[in-house]
Amino acid sequence: MKTFEELQNIWDQQAESDTKPAATAIINKAEAHTKKIKRNHFWTRVILSVTSIILISYYIWVGAYKQTLFSFGLGTMIAMLVFRIVLEWISAEKLAHLNTAVPLLEYSKQAQQFYQWRKKIHYIFTPIIYLTYIAGFAFLLPIFKENFSRGFYLYIVCSGFGFLLFFGLLMVRIIKKEVKLLDFLKNIS
Repeated sequence: MKTFEELQNIWDQQAESDTKPAATAIINKAEAHTKKIKRNHFWTRVILSVTSIILISYYIWVGAYKQTLFSFGLGTMIAMLVFRIVLEWISAEKLAHLNTAVPLLEYSKQAQQFYQWRKKIHYIFTPIIYLTYIAGFAFLLPIFKENFSRGFYLYIVCSGFGFLLFFGLLMVRIIKKEVKLLDFLKNIS
């Protein structure tokens, strides 16, 4: 009978470890996920802002305003980056308004609204912004072809589109990670 009692103890211990986490553990995890999302928003804004500053500086340095096609292409790229920065600022503000001190149902409702907002950014705005940015780059190519050697032009084309492809794949990966974090916040209730 000793082996039956040992088996019973092992079974009882399994049942105990299968219990649901405490509310404080869920809140702590939600706060950790929220901090991670805030950090991601911050770095996205920093990277996009630095890129915008570089493109604006290049626009002024080259005197792009003197050439219509070049100005249009570079202006399109800058406008898309600035638009995305604005969307990230709005997201950061919406995330800051998520209040963990409210009742769980209210927090869940707030998280759901934020989740829907981020889904719009990721699945509607981001592809439009990205494709428009690529179109802006494509408008620059005829000017590059005229003003640079064939080798350097091919380098710009290959490295430019190679970077855009790499960045697009990286962006998809980052979006998937954020959607998982947002799913957690959305499904807390």
